[in-house]
Amino acid sequence: MQIRYKIAIQFTIIVAIILLIFSAIVYLRAENQQQKNFYDRLQARSNTTARLLVDVQEFTPRLLKLIDRNSSLRLADEEVFVFNFKNELLYSNVEHQANYISNSLLEKIRQEGKVTFNSDERHVVGVLFAGKFDRFVVVASATDKIGIAQKENLIKTLTIGLISGILITIVLGIFFASQALKPIQSINEEISRITAHNLKKRLDEGNGKDEIAELSVNFNDMLQRLEMAFLQQKQFVSQASHELRTPLAALKTEVQVGLEEEHSMEEYQQMLRNILNDTERLIQLSNGLLQLAKTIDEGEKFVFEVLRTEEILLNAQKAVQNSHQHYKIIFGFEMIPEEDNLTLINGNEVLLENLFVNLLENACKYSSNQQANILLSFDKKYCIIKIKDKGIGISTSDLPYIFNPFYRARNTNNIKGFGIGLSVAKHIIELHNGIIQVKSKLNLGTEFIVKIPHC
Repeated sequence: MQIRYKIAIQFTIIVAIILLIFSAIVYLRAENQQQKNFYDRLQARSNTTARLLVDVQEFTPRLLKLIDRNSSLRLADEEVFVFNFKNELLYSNVEHQANYISNSLLEKIRQEGKVTFNSDERHVVGVLFAGKFDRFVVVASATDKIGIAQKENLIKTLTIGLISGILITIVLGIFFASQALKPIQSINEEISRITAHNLKKRLDEGNGKDEIAELSVNFNDMLQRLEMAFLQQKQFVSQASHELRTPLAALKTEVQVGLEEEHSMEEYQQMLRNILNDTERLIQLSNGLLQLAKTIDEGEKFVFEVLRTEEILLNAQKAVQNSHQHYKIIFGFEMIPEEDNLTLINGNEVLLENLFVNLLENACKYSSNQQANILLSFDKKYCIIKIKDKGIGISTSDLPYIFNPFYRARNTNNIKGFGIGLSVAKHIIELHNGIIQVKSKLNLGTEFIVKIPHC
């Protein structure tokens, strides 16, 4: 079922319930008021009859009955009975005795002064009337035919109003729901035209104020992120293919040369060494690509725990020096922590060690003295790690791009590398809600500043 019809049905149900409640209130109030008015008329008729009979000597029961039958104020099927203190009938405007009158009813009227009730379709009122010399009980009853007809007309009117209101609500509900959902329909049509080949297309954001505009803005933001992700994926595939092509081509060439003609043992050994070097390069490149893909695609799967920053840095220092014994790394505190918790962070130990291993290896690799300095400090929000070297530095034109996958500065062409490490480092920092900054000058050195929030 379409949303417009769901909205129309829900709106109709709400309006129908409101109309039903309103109709019930109107009917009940009208019925109560009608009964009250009719009881008041019955009581007035009973008081008038009793006063004429008891207090006016000129009115005999026969004369009163004759006047009562010809009175324009007489109610439909009206019956009036007057009883003395012995429950003897003194007057009746009809010839028969009413079956709703009993001695217990007369006693109840004497005790309460006034009693009203319904007997079948008749309304009955009993009152205690005090004459000049005695007290009498007057019981009057009648059928409210006019009131019954009015109630039937009221029920018809309310029913017609209820049905008409529901039908009008259905029609207007569908109309206004269609009008309200029209922008969404337009959005759906625009979305259906967006494919992987035209992600640059954006939705109309309308007035930029209501919920529909907010939906369009959020969808456009999502398209922007998707476009960037597709672009990064294309660049990643293109750059990875380019990087893989070189060692694979070298491997193929070495094998072809080895198969084309006979060679000496020394030449075969040299070919095998070249193949080994190219294979190691392929392994390093594949590991780098896997590491980059893992930090991008599986960020939410890593387990985070409370870690001590200095321990991570010392482990990274040890790992780098074990792999490159000629590298020199000096660790120190730029600011001595007064409290233990100032160096505690929430993170993944493996990722953070990988981050600092990459930064330390780069610092040593691109420095003539192959030395890096680590300085640990902190402020109110972050643990701050600075990694400094006195290497070749990075030019101002290269700085904005050094975190892009496979990007390498122009002054690093003669040094082995793939341009993956800093991209991995950036993604690791983003997973930890941290910040990475770079300060560098050509031929003077580089400083990487890593900020990771305290626990």
